Amino acid sequence: MEKNDQTTTLVVDIGNTNITCGIYQQDELVRFARFYSSAHRTADEYFSLLIPLLNSVSLNNITNVVIGSVVPELMRIWMHLFHKYLSAEVWEINALSPLGLKYKVDNPSFIGADLIANAFGALKKYDSDCIIIDLGTATTIQFITKEGSFEGTAIAPGLKVSADTLFEKAALLSQIEIVSPSVLLGTNTRDALLSGIVNGHAYMLESFIQKIKTQYPDCHNIITILTGGIADLVYSLIPSIDIVDKTITLDGFYLAYKTIRH
Repeated sequence: MEKNDQTTTLVVDIGNTNITCGIYQQDELVRFARFYSSAHRTADEYFSLLIPLLNSVSLNNITNVVIGSVVPELMRIWMHLFHKYLSAEVWEINALSPLGLKYKVDNPSFIGADLIANAFGALKKYDSDCIIIDLGTATTIQFITKEGSFEGTAIAPGLKVSADTLFEKAALLSQIEIVSPSVLLGTNTRDALLSGIVNGHAYMLESFIQKIKTQYPDCHNIITILTGGIADLVYSLIPSIDIVDKTITLDGFYLAYKTIRH
C-alpha cells in the first residue's frame, strides 16, 4: 500500500481509549495504526509506537500533521512529539476550524473534534444528509444535513463500557468475550449476557435512527453510516445501516485540513 510520494501527511485522532494514526499520500490513506491512549506515556514512547507506521516514509517527507483530540493532556504530549521529531506544519482541527459547518449554538467549542471530523467527513464523502454512529468509549449518534448543518448529537455509554460496568457491579456475573450473540433469549448466562449487551445496544441504535428520520421528514435520502472499532460486531443487527466506514474520522480530519489549507 505504500507509495513513493515526496509529500506525506500524518493524521492523528486522539480518543479516550485509542489513538488512531494515518499516513496520507496523494489524497489516499495508505497506512494506519491504532494503539491505546495513555497519559502516562511520554512523547518518546509514543514516537516509538509510530516507527512501524513510518518505516517506509522519510520524516523529512512529512510536510503536514493533522491532529484532533478529545484528551487535552494527550494533545500536549503529541504536540511535544511533533516539535521534537518532525519539521512539519501542525494543523489542529476542532469546532472552531473554518469548515463552513453551521451549528445550532453560538459557541460550538465544546463539541468534540471527533464529532467534527465525522460530520465533515460524511458531508464531503457522501454529499447527503447523514446519520453517523461512532462506536467508541462512548457511542455517539449525530446528524448532519447535506447543507452542512450540524443538527446535534446523542451520547450514550459505549458498548464495552456498559459491559465492563455490568461485570464490575454484578457479583455473580463473570466477564466474557464480547461477540455477536447467537440467540435472542439465552438459556445460559453467557448467551443471556451477549444478547442483552450486544442486541440491546443494536436495538437502541436502530430506534435512534428511526426517531431521527421521523424528526426530519423533509430529509428523504438520509444515509446512515457506522464507524468505530467494533462496527462489524453490530452491523448485521442494525437494519438501517447503509455504510460501514471505519476510516471516516481520519478521512474527515484529512479533508478538513485540505479545506482550511486552501
